[in-house]
Amino acid sequence: MFTYDIFNDMLNLRDLVDTFLTENLMRRPRREFPHVDLFEGQDEIELRALVPGIKAEDLNLHLVGDSLIIEGEKKNDYTEHPYLRKERQFGVFKKSIKLPYRVDADKIEAELKNGILSIRLKKSDEAKPKKIEIK
Repeated sequence: MFTYDIFNDMLNLRDLVDTFLTENLMRRPRREFPHVDLFEGQDEIELRALVPGIKAEDLNLHLVGDSLIIEGEKKNDYTEHPYLRKERQFGVFKKSIKLPYRVDADKIEAELKNGILSIRLKKSDEAKPKKIEIK
C-alpha cells in the first residue's frame, strides 16, 4: 500500500527553490559588491571599498570621465571539498562610482591594506573654486 508523505514533497520543493535561486543569483552580476564609502575633503575625495580576501593583483581601477570603475575577481578559496554551508560569494565583479566632480587623473593614489581599498582623488583645477576679482 502506498502512503503519501507531504514532508517529502515539501523537502523536494525546498531543494528545487534552492537550486533555482542559487543558479540564477550566481549568473547575475553583484552590483552591491564592493561596499563603498565616499568622503570629501577640501581638495580631494577619498573612497574606501571593502574587498576582504582580494589581492591587489586581482583588482583593476579605471577613471572614465567623472566615474571611477572598480573591477576584479574574488577567487574561491576552498575548492578541494564541497561546502557544508556557503554564504560568501565568489566571482567577477564590477562597480562604477560617479564622482561629484572631475579629478586629476595624474594624482590618484590607491592602497590596499587589511581588506580595505583606499583611493585618494585630487580635484582637478577646473573643479576647484576660483576667486573672481571685481573691478
